[in-house]
Amino acid sequence: MASESTKSKFDVFIEEKYIPLDQKIKIAGVIVLVFALAAGGYFFIFAPNLEKIKTLESEKTSLQADVDKAEKASKNLKQHEAELVEAEKKFEEISIVLPKTKEIPALLTSISDHGTSAGLDFNSFTPGNESPKEFYAEIPISITVSGPYHNVGYFLDQVSKLERIVTVQDITMGSPKLVEGEMLLSSSCNLLTYRFLNEEERAQAQKKSKK
Repeated sequence: MASESTKSKFDVFIEEKYIPLDQKIKIAGVIVLVFALAAGGYFFIFAPNLEKIKTLESEKTSLQADVDKAEKASKNLKQHEAELVEAEKKFEEISIVLPKTKEIPALLTSISDHGTSAGLDFNSFTPGNESPKEFYAEIPISITVSGPYHNVGYFLDQVSKLERIVTVQDITMGSPKLVEGEMLLSSSCNLLTYRFLNEEERAQAQKKSKK
């Protein structure tokens, strides 16, 4: 009986002390193994992926900067295109009032036609020498006409309304003469019109202005 009791106590002791310890060791081993696998997974799987993620993040930042730069350039391009359109529009408007060289004869003919339509007789119509400026040239025209006062006024009014810029200077009226019950005057004035200079002419004008 005593031996069975002793054995029973021994068995109990073994079961309570050694067997649980062995289980704890096994559990600890499993835990260590799990951590080892996790650590290995980190270094062999996650760590390389982390580097790849960092690389991709850097590439993303660089690409975003390129996109921002492209968008900014696009906005600037649109702005420049709008400015170019506006400049071309203004250039066309200026081209209307400042004729080119080949258009000057037509302008002079138009001025003469307006005088004739106003009932004036041209005694003289003399274009003077051009005076080059920065990008245009002034063209003086000296005219002398005979006709009624109101006709002269009408002619000068029509000239001032031409699409091309024509200014009237130094108007003089005199030598009144009664013809068929109508008072005729001899009137003279200087007209000043303008034209565009071409690139070569502008370069020459700039050289002269620097001297």
